[in-house]
Amino acid sequence: MTGRSRRGLGAWLWVWGPAIAWAVLIYSASSLSRPPAPPGGITDKHEHVAAYGVLSAFVLRGLAGATMAGVTGGTAGGAAVLTTLYGMTDEFHQRFVPERDASWLDLAADAIGATAAAGLVYAWAIIRRRR
Repeated sequence: MTGRSRRGLGAWLWVWGPAIAWAVLIYSASSLSRPPAPPGGITDKHEHVAAYGVLSAFVLRGLAGATMAGVTGGTAGGAAVLTTLYGMTDEFHQRFVPERDASWLDLAADAIGATAAAGLVYAWAIIRRRR
């Protein structure tokens, strides 16, 4: 591997590493037959909104090249769509995990979290540009 390709790989991992690591964490948690119950007052839907919100922010970071200047309506929309698609694959995956099943309500919570986070980051980028 040349120095240039190592830098390229390092830069790519800097940009996309958080999204990949978070997606692996979600997949690992989805592979548990009996995941731990959320703390009092928090439902599994809250967990889905939060987990997929974080993933969406990381995917948006990747699509934007880890720069606020790269955060546009298109990259925010793309992040929400890609994250929701990942949620679909994760719900499908859960069909094959003992004692788990796929849930349209979980997918809806994933999509809400993904869209809300992408929208918030996009709004923040707009505010920062106006300063």
